[in-house]
Amino acid sequence: MQYALLTVAAILVATGTKRVRLLRSVGLTKRARRLYLVMAWTIGLLALLAMAAQVLMLWLCGLLSWRSALPLHLCSMMGLLTLPMLVLEKRWLWHIALYAGMPGALLALVFPAVQRVPWMSAMQLAFHTLHAAVALAPLLPLLTGETPDPLGTLNAAAFLCVLALCALPVNRVTGGNYLFLQLPVPGTPLAALAAHGLSAYRLSLAALACACLALEGLCAYAASRARRRR
Repeated sequence: MQYALLTVAAILVATGTKRVRLLRSVGLTKRARRLYLVMAWTIGLLALLAMAAQVLMLWLCGLLSWRSALPLHLCSMMGLLTLPMLVLEKRWLWHIALYAGMPGALLALVFPAVQRVPWMSAMQLAFHTLHAAVALAPLLPLLTGETPDPLGTLNAAAFLCVLALCALPVNRVTGGNYLFLQLPVPGTPLAALAAHGLSAYRLSLAALACACLALEGLCAYAASRARRRR
């Protein structure tokens, strides 16, 4: 289900951004801006509604608690930031969404960790909708002409550090597993990282995040050099 949802949403985003570029190319900048804002508000509100639906279902079955309801997972935080990122067009927010939110959401779609409730179809739909929105939202600025800064990976790194520093004490107090810092999701490649203890597992997570950000920065740098040569 998640791949069909992601594919359909990606087609709609690509079609919409192509229309925005076309309108700009013929001088209809106001119409292009209106269309962009419609897409931005739609994706941002979908992310928020998907989060609200998950919280509601957890509350209805008595599973809502401080261990599960705080937006301290990466994709939960990005779900809150998606709408302001798109509407306010702050580049530092966009870099966080592009370099941290997008790969995190794609990994969550490949290895979903869905809370079990009596309404699993609805929960899975809300979960996949949130992560599809978080994964695709950074493409709107990218496909409409924005150029990412390779050093924007530093914004993403700082954001991840702050989020981890918030999640660690909250996990200790509540017994939660925000950012999956206490234990990995069973059945995912992260499970292999926990074989040598909690400290080694957390260091491995940090190393993987740094490697991912470094690779993304290199890709952005190569793309910017290729663009300048044209």
